[in-house]
Amino acid sequence: MKYAPLVFFLGVAAILAIVIVAGKPLRRRGSPHGPMWRYIALGAVLFLLAGVLYTFPPHSTLFACLVMVLGVGFFCVGIAILGGGYYTYLGAVASGLAAVPFVMTPTPVGLSRVGQTLTCTIRDYKSYGVSEFTADCPNGHSYPFTVQGLRQFPAGKLQVIVDPHGLLRAQFVGQAHVRIDLIAGILCLLGATAIVIAAPLHRRKLGGQVKPAMNPRPFSGR
Repeated sequence: MKYAPLVFFLGVAAILAIVIVAGKPLRRRGSPHGPMWRYIALGAVLFLLAGVLYTFPPHSTLFACLVMVLGVGFFCVGIAILGGGYYTYLGAVASGLAAVPFVMTPTPVGLSRVGQTLTCTIRDYKSYGVSEFTADCPNGHSYPFTVQGLRQFPAGKLQVIVDPHGLLRAQFVGQAHVRIDLIAGILCLLGATAIVIAAPLHRRKLGGQVKPAMNPRPFSGR
């Protein structure tokens, strides 16, 4: 997509404007009112939508990222209004924990269940490390890959896991560690859930009179 960077920056700017307007209750003293649980629920739905956009065709990384950023905004604002004070920061932590598994986990887990492993040839491989390459596979399809750092592939061959139905992104063997990704995803969701549960408990403990989330008191020993 030629204008992807421009679309991304304009999209993020629009999302920031939306979140700032939606976060107006964060600046209220006492017991802030606002659609707290609706914001949290909307954030969770947007995380799910981002996962769908990234995992299934057309595999739009750009729009998945924009939707995920919007979801993070609403999720964070909802927790901050609900808990007040330092729940602004805890809400940001919970947002990150909750958002990532929806995008990163489904593809490797799905491929581990339905994927087929093919021995493919790296196009124009010159026997030295590459970070961007295209694998030509015997099923008649070619799959582009981008990795961190440089990878070397003996004889220009590698094994690629593909979805025979064409729904999931192809991954090469060693690109993902399914068990680790699954455990990490579950732990992230549990951590986010713990923060969401703690926010109303904190609010109840204070009798609903939470401090403004946008101006929490600085840390001190007093």
